[in-house]
Parts: sequence; structure tokens; C-alpha cells
Amino acid sequence: MVELRGARLGYGSTTVLREVELAVEAGDSLLVLGPNGAGKTTLLRALLGIEPLLEGTRRAAATLGYTPQRGALDPVFPLRARQVVAQGLLGEALPRAEVTGRVEAALAACGIADARQTLFRDLSGGQAQRVLIARALVREPAVLVLDEPTNNLDLRGQAEILELLERLHGEGRSVVRVTHRLGASPGARVALVGDGKVEVGDAADLLQPERLSALFGFPVEAAHLLGVAGPAGPK
Repeated sequence: MVELRGARLGYGSTTVLREVELAVEAGDSLLVLGPNGAGKTTLLRALLGIEPLLEGTRRAAATLGYTPQRGALDPVFPLRARQVVAQGLLGEALPRAEVTGRVEAALAACGIADARQTLFRDLSGGQAQRVLIARALVREPAVLVLDEPTNNLDLRGQAEILELLERLHGEGRSVVRVTHRLGASPGARVALVGDGKVEVGDAADLLQPERLSALFGFPVEAAHLLGVAGPAGPK
């Protein structure tokens, strides 16, 4: 559906990631893991076609929807939730009735329809994240790409967003997300980003304590091969 082949990613003369080989297939659940500053967001932006490749090729055969980090958005503008979702259709030549229908459907799919008239800046963290996911969904994408969708949410908010993403994945969408949660559901794939490269494989193979400890630079303990995993020291 979207792939990078022989890709070198970076900015100007600075290489961030090299020799990237990554393909997102139909029905994929891909977790992107790595230390801060390793190039996870750069990888997402290259998949989306936002950042041009320094070398290599990108092919996309599906519509992609993108949810950036919530903290990267300015909450000052007095936009209501439905207006934020409608931003996902900017540049699309669609009848007003279709825009309205797609916005309402996306809000409902994310369980946030009751807050459609609420100012975005007045939403809770979890509500705001649902609105941003709805903004990506309004494009009716086959691939949903999310940059740290549970960042700065409390435990309940994290659980609710993860449940939403699991449901959207279960409906047939491919889901790619940057995360700091080291656990994974059975069947998920992982892209480990670090030391200027991307290693892609099954979660069972890559979410190993030794490998993760080397990647993050401190001891990581895994309660289960798949499931609960976390650092032994401070995050």
C-alpha cells in the first residue's frame, strides 16, 4: 500500500536514516519504536510523502491519513471540533453535503460526536486526540499513520485511544503508529529506529530485552514476550 525502498532520509546534507526498506501492507499493524531524536517522525513523514527522500524510492497505492502529535498544534485558534475534523478535507472539491456527512461519520467513528460544537481548546486531552484521529479518518484512508497518539494522556485516556485504534484496525485499516509503549499485540510488526537505521520484523522477534536495552541505552525488562514490557529504570 505504501513502501520505501533503498531510502535515505534527512534534511539537506544531514542523513537521519539510511538504507530504509519498509512496506506497509493491507491490514498491517506496525509499531514504530526508538529513542527520542532517532528519526521516528522523519520516517513517518517520508512514508506520507511530506518529506522528500534524499535517495531511494517511495510508492503509495492507497490513501493515507495522518495524526500528528497533539502537542504540536496551537490550541489558541477558536475552532470547534467539527471544524478541526473538516480541515482534513481542505483542498478536496467536494459538495458541502458530502463534507458534512464525512465529518459527522468520522466524529461518530471516534466516539466524539457529542462534542462536535465544542471548541478544540476546551476539549480534554483524550477528546482532542479523538478529534485529531477523526480529522485523519475523514479522508477515508486505507492507512492511518499516527505520531505518538497516547502522548501526555493519563492511563485511562491511553487505554481508550488504544482501544479505538484496535477497533479501526479491526475494521480493515492498516495502522502505523509511533509509540513509547514497548508492549505489542500478537501479530503486530515492529520498526525499531536507532543508530541511523530501521529494522523491521515481527514483535516476537524484535521486542527482546537485550535488543531494546541496547537501543534505548538502559536496562529493559519484559514481563512477557508479547504484552507488558517496560524499562527497569526511569523513562
